[in-house]
Amino acid sequence: MLVRVAEESFDKGMEAMEKGHRDEALAFFEAAIALEKQFGSGSPQPRYLSQYGLCLSLLGRRKYEGVRFCREAVAMEGYNPDLLWNLGRTLLVADRRGEAHAALTKGLRLQRDHRGIILELKSMGVRRKPLVRFLRRNNPLNVFFGQLRNSSG
Repeated sequence: MLVRVAEESFDKGMEAMEKGHRDEALAFFEAAIALEKQFGSGSPQPRYLSQYGLCLSLLGRRKYEGVRFCREAVAMEGYNPDLLWNLGRTLLVADRRGEAHAALTKGLRLQRDHRGIILELKSMGVRRKPLVRFLRRNNPLNVFFGQLRNSSG
């Protein structure tokens, strides 16, 4: 059930995000969640949770809690590429590049022309293969050689 006042608060939050007013957006998303719980079905809409989580992460506040909100939204509506995009962005802020890449590619499989996901994946770049291929990427030798390779250009 759509709660009009919650939806209005969410829309104002989206407008604030577009203008770069993240503190203001956070307050609107928080209000949308509270209003939805108060007057709605008891659980907020996944897009409310997702935007709230993204905003928390982008502000650098409780970034892991932001990831949790985004994961909760994806668990509720895993077919929505926008939610996967937000999850990917929060995971990047939390320095979890591998998980972010997985979330973004899953979102891209759902919607091949999703502009935000495409731009996010491009900004992440392409990882080179590990130098010692029979060892895992996170093996200290591969990490060392990768850092050496990256520092030399």
